[in-house]
Amino acid sequence: MSLQGTPVRQQTSSAPAIVPRQMLGGKSASNQKKYGTPLPVLLPSSPLLSPSRNTFLGSYIPSLLSRERIEIPQCVGVYDATTRSVWVTRRDHIDILFRRGFFGKGTLSRSEPTWRERRLGDLKSGDGLTAEQVREKRRIERKQFKIDRAAAMLSAAKAAEAVLTSGQTPSLEAKSEDGSSGGVDLTTLTPQTFLVRPTRPDTNRNRGRKAFKRTPKPPLPADAPQPTPSSLAPIRPGVEIVDLGPDEQQDEEDEEDLAEELVEDMEHLQLALEEAWFLASALGVLKIYDPLTNTYPPPSAILPLFLTPFSPGLHPVVPLPVRPDDPFLVSYVAYHHFRSLGWVVKPGIKFACDWLLYRRGPAFSHSAFSCVVIPVYSDLEEQAESPYGKEDWYVERCSWKWMNTIMRVNSLVQKTVILVYVTIPSTSAFPPATQLSGGGLDWRKINMSGILSRYTVREAALTRFSPARRRD
Repeated sequence: MSLQGTPVRQQTSSAPAIVPRQMLGGKSASNQKKYGTPLPVLLPSSPLLSPSRNTFLGSYIPSLLSRERIEIPQCVGVYDATTRSVWVTRRDHIDILFRRGFFGKGTLSRSEPTWRERRLGDLKSGDGLTAEQVREKRRIERKQFKIDRAAAMLSAAKAAEAVLTSGQTPSLEAKSEDGSSGGVDLTTLTPQTFLVRPTRPDTNRNRGRKAFKRTPKPPLPADAPQPTPSSLAPIRPGVEIVDLGPDEQQDEEDEEDLAEELVEDMEHLQLALEEAWFLASALGVLKIYDPLTNTYPPPSAILPLFLTPFSPGLHPVVPLPVRPDDPFLVSYVAYHHFRSLGWVVKPGIKFACDWLLYRRGPAFSHSAFSCVVIPVYSDLEEQAESPYGKEDWYVERCSWKWMNTIMRVNSLVQKTVILVYVTIPSTSAFPPATQLSGGGLDWRKINMSGILSRYTVREAALTRFSPARRRD
């Protein structure tokens, strides 16, 4: 399944750069080990695959074993017509889909499904914080900092006003850094004179700077005694280190097991329709369960479920004909295009766009590009006859008012906006055997490869013009 298109000069048209493993360290190495696999399918070169057994025949004909080492997991998802999404509930399947390509989103989490881990941490009173808890803690600290800063500015203004009114400095003069108590010059008096700035909560965070490199400790001599865990633990004044006996350790383990049994995993992984169709049709790693028929239909029979209905009904009674300008197909063409180029594609509703492009994934860096899908009809007569051609889905996003809105939102977060023009083929471009008399295509006689090969994708990058910054 290949797409034809004219690439832009931006870096979106090429595959994201892969960071060598020897250059990673610390948290980056941990993320590389956890999220380094780009797709659920494990190729023979993947480090997650166990080494195959060396045989005499395999040493001379290694191609015989290469196919056996390709691992294609089989995950299960449930189609939900109310939310028009696919739910994955099994924990092992969730880990495979999210950690190998960042597919889906946790319904009770920020991105990765970590709700159960957060609940277990609350019950165990652990010190480890998840991403959501760290974010909430920083928000509280910043809010308190702003309150303290406003109170300090108000106090300084009152002190300066009192000095100007009475003409005398306060009785308790603050000492300078060198220990001397200096007077206040009324000619240069400002509210900043008495301002005591509170300490920012993020002063120790090196934003935008290179990471601090720790010098590794020198190796111990061979004859030196090996340190014990009690000697490695930090000793604070007034704290006594007590080694727990076997019974107490067993009690703690039982309490942890009881906490894990009490916390029920109420979170599931929610896949967008484009993500689910890519996993089921392009990769073949997802089986989708249809609750209405209580079966696992093949990918060709799932396509009518994902098509956009003409009416607001949740589930069409009769399978809809496949129209080339169906919003689901147009959106999937753009999704498949960027996924095939090696980008991690995530929904971009947060930034008023259709898709966000990550070089490696949300765990490694922020998204670099925001994609806006703009459909272009090759046959204007079909646009006038199509039930989707006159909807706001096509008209609204082509207006400059909406474009300026998108540009303003994404310029604040330093993202480049990419306009993705998807040229919709005419129905007459498909074989006559697949065409229906009432318009559209018969989903039983077409395949996804034949559909995608007739679309064209073009990309154009936009930048926001600011007269104050671009006077040259």
